Amino acid sequence: MADISTNELYNALRRLNRQMYRYAHQTMPPKEGLHRGQIHLLFLISRNDGVIQRDLAEILDIRPSSLTEMLVKLEQEAFVVRKQDEKDQRIMHIYLTENGKAAVNGFTEANTKLTSAIFNCLMEEEIEKMLELVRKISGNLEILDDPASDTGHAIGRKPHGHHHRHHRWD
Repeated sequence: MADISTNELYNALRRLNRQMYRYAHQTMPPKEGLHRGQIHLLFLISRNDGVIQRDLAEILDIRPSSLTEMLVKLEQEAFVVRKQDEKDQRIMHIYLTENGKAAVNGFTEANTKLTSAIFNCLMEEEIEKMLELVRKISGNLEILDDPASDTGHAIGRKPHGHHHRHHRWD
């Protein structure tokens, strides 16, 4: 029966997620005083050095004031620098410092080792197929979570109201 299989799949994916999370915390190096959200923010900035602060808040789907608070802490630790746009002083660009680039490189190396260890039991074709399936499920969840969709928030969760869909850089 499909319901039994889908329940088993859901539970297996939840268990896999917990196992990966636990393994990552056991094997990843110390975070140099950074928490997970800050590390994610550094990775986003590294992929889009010079990103506009307002755009970054939208990508992260957080309030601009919350992002400013995160950036101030990263700036105090010399991971990022904020610079005003030369043409429009209201626009703030975010750049990684050398310290920020070194932190991202360190985490990238550790993450590569981590993912290699987790997925070394799979053949390349299996990884590609699994990635395809995960993306398909993720796309379905985005549709289900879209307040503009007829199926949006079908589980009874209320929409945020002020958020909208955008391309994520992660």
